[in-house]
Amino acid sequence: MSLVSDITPRKISEENLLRLNEELTAARDQALAASRAKSTFLANMSHELRTPLNAIIGFSEMLVEDAEHLGNRQMVTDLGKIRMSGAHLLDLISTILDLSKVETGKMQLEIVEFSLPALVARVSAMLTPMIAKNRNMLAQAIQTDLVTMVGDETKVKQILFNLLSNAAKFTTDGVITLGVEHEVDEAAGRDDIVFTVEDTGIGFRPDQIDKLFQDFYQADMSTTRKYGGTGLGLAIVHRFCRLMGGEIGVSSEPGIGSTFRVRLPRHLVAEPHNEVPAA
Repeated sequence: MSLVSDITPRKISEENLLRLNEELTAARDQALAASRAKSTFLANMSHELRTPLNAIIGFSEMLVEDAEHLGNRQMVTDLGKIRMSGAHLLDLISTILDLSKVETGKMQLEIVEFSLPALVARVSAMLTPMIAKNRNMLAQAIQTDLVTMVGDETKVKQILFNLLSNAAKFTTDGVITLGVEHEVDEAAGRDDIVFTVEDTGIGFRPDQIDKLFQDFYQADMSTTRKYGGTGLGLAIVHRFCRLMGGEIGVSSEPGIGSTFRVRLPRHLVAEPHNEVPAA
């Protein structure tokens, strides 16, 4: 007895699968190339976008001073709106450009030694109007013997500013607490500064926490309509933490509040990551 098996259908199926894999690989490569091109374009547009916006803001500030000198309150109000809108747009564009620079490996760290108490004082002063807007109180829990840190001061300041402004936006008649402490883990060879931002705001559900650090993510449409925002603040915080060899975590309970915890090396001596892939 002889057995005959027709392998033609199986061969065709294998050929179709191989062709499909090749098509998927080509589509993926094209998507990655397009994403890199987009990020490179945005990163290179920094000067072209920021320069005219800075001019608009600068001229509007000059006109506000002239209107105040003339005693024209209506013009002061209208020009103030132009200035605020320009500043908001500049901040948004700067955040998008920062994300693009991180993605393309063009974000450079400026490592210096700086005063932690002075940094906290500057950030607190910058946020005073935003904290007061929703009748919140800012409390500080700073380890008393902390003096200096070596790292990128500008990026650390932006991390704290984004976290605190986020807390202020989602908290009303509450308390926002900024904590700074020094933690050493000899077994892991870590010497870190840990920043915590705790609020008594609206909080997040467990299914929302996993997505908080994604680009443009917002908890839901009702939150967006009520509180505004672009969903970029936490994304850039996450990228900056990774860029500086650190990490960020969050715990939250709806209606109770949230706690963001940032861990950064106390002495950053080199750029740990030249390029950070998208989360």
